[in-house]
Amino acid sequence: MGLTKRQMHELMIYPEVRITAEKARGSGTFLYCDEIEGGSGRYESYILTNEHVVDSLIKVEKKWNALLRREIKTDVLGTPIVELFDFDYVSRVIGGTTYQASIATYDKDEDLALLRLETPRPFAHIAKLYPRDRFKDLTALEWVITVGCGMGNKPVQTAGFLSGFGYEIENKDYVLISAPSYFGNSGGATFLLETGEMIGVPARITVAAIGWSADVVPHIGFSIPIWRVYQFLEDQMFQFVYDPDYTSAQCAKMRKDKREGEELRMLRDELAGDDD
Repeated sequence: MGLTKRQMHELMIYPEVRITAEKARGSGTFLYCDEIEGGSGRYESYILTNEHVVDSLIKVEKKWNALLRREIKTDVLGTPIVELFDFDYVSRVIGGTTYQASIATYDKDEDLALLRLETPRPFAHIAKLYPRDRFKDLTALEWVITVGCGMGNKPVQTAGFLSGFGYEIENKDYVLISAPSYFGNSGGATFLLETGEMIGVPARITVAAIGWSADVVPHIGFSIPIWRVYQFLEDQMFQFVYDPDYTSAQCAKMRKDKREGEELRMLRDELAGDDD
């Protein structure tokens, strides 16, 4: 038995948000929400999007590092704006709430970024990720739904097929999706229609050069596959987003230890160079 219409909304539409940066507007998907440890009554939430949606907010500047006693390159991150939508009668958008978010982590090469919200309220609708150990079960001709805030709209849904695998763009793996996608869909989500599970992040659309003009081919789009999403979260040490065996605090300590370890290695290398 398939999903009910309400279940489809809760799994595929309600987790979608609109994201505004300095020079771009795109989409995002709620992946996690839980109370912050320590009984503060506040909640932290994480939203997945494309790095290129928030790229204009990412600057790299030289700042003084007290441990290394010199300036090093440091990320200076701006503040993306996240807009959540309120629904009535299942599908009617009746308003929304705007929040300032922080860029928790990003990877330009993977074109993925994770945004963090901290608020006194929880968010009920979180996307359900397709299981990591079952990605080889996916085949072409799976019905899929792509959801995002295309052209700056409220969440829009388009239907199509999972049409192909192994499309390499700039040395990265993508899947081909025939559900139409438009500018602004970037950072949204591609879901399996049957289960409502998220299998990818819309990231690219085809632009065909014809004569002196270029035409967008919206039904030949490319999504970052779910296995790359899992790898990104693991590499950035945000495993708690998908694995309940980890906590947010544990992962934060892992990231802190790694950062301090890298700084110490840099210091040792510098001291060794001075000895030479």
